[in-house]
Amino acid sequence: MTQHFDVAIVGGGPAGSAAAWQAARTGASVVVLDKATFPRDKPCGDGLTPRAVSFLQKMGLADAVASFYRVSGARVFSPSEWNLAFPKRPGMPDHGHVVRRTALDALLLENAHAAGAEVRQGAEVIAPIVDDGRVIGVTLRGGERVVADAVIAADGAYSPVKRGLRLDSKYHGYSAIARSAPRCPSTALQAWRLPMGFTAWPPWRPGVLFAGDALGAARPVSGAGISKALQSGMAAGECAVAALVNGGPDDFTNYAQRVEADWGSEYRRGRFFHRLIGVPAVANAGIKVLDKVNHPGVRSHLLFWEGWGSAPDQPPNN
Repeated sequence: MTQHFDVAIVGGGPAGSAAAWQAARTGASVVVLDKATFPRDKPCGDGLTPRAVSFLQKMGLADAVASFYRVSGARVFSPSEWNLAFPKRPGMPDHGHVVRRTALDALLLENAHAAGAEVRQGAEVIAPIVDDGRVIGVTLRGGERVVADAVIAADGAYSPVKRGLRLDSKYHGYSAIARSAPRCPSTALQAWRLPMGFTAWPPWRPGVLFAGDALGAARPVSGAGISKALQSGMAAGECAVAALVNGGPDDFTNYAQRVEADWGSEYRRGRFFHRLIGVPAVANAGIKVLDKVNHPGVRSHLLFWEGWGSAPDQPPNN
């Protein structure tokens, strides 16, 4: 059996759900395919920065987000401990939230469904379908084919769609994420590598756009990924529909232009930063400098290129 959609989205995480919500609101026929059954957990991403909160608010989820545990800053160890308050920016919340990915991702997927997207859980995509150099759909485990005018690959760092196309990038910055594992011995750690700095560039090929970790969208210094997943997903959903309406599925240059305009300079600085800290002597000297600088604004600019303020020892929460 073969189904046809305007947009098929591989992956039901934040990037995929945001893309589906954005595309479905235009009236496009949209399907989200994810191999998991929700709710499902993820090893990282429980923290929502103010930027992530702002995107969730734009998606109509302000009330739901307000019920999450609220935080107003970040604690950094370098190796001494110091605190930063989230910056105050016009039109942007000055706080973040913490929520389990089991709850956040289920909320986002339901929001996409409410906007009109069809959601198929337990639907594992194993490969893209390519015809004459253009992606025209995907194949599910079991052999079912889903055909679409545009495919958005939001299928994670180890994207089956990207692997199936044998894509590589000259950018290979990575952020290491680790956490203790409650279901393992107390001494055990689980660790993953998350791509950042655009590991799929350009962010599209004929018939397909990449978003979230499949794009390598995590911020190059802080490693923050949820806000960039939401932002890239919304942009991919909007640009995919706009291109289909006005030109067709062979050219998603509008998406590349959007990503470059929004993030280009930040990610170029990030890649330069990663080359620098790849030199142990430079990395060690940088840590010592950060540890001795007491001004929170200087520290935040060095770390995040944003002007954060100082925070109390125990950031307030609700």
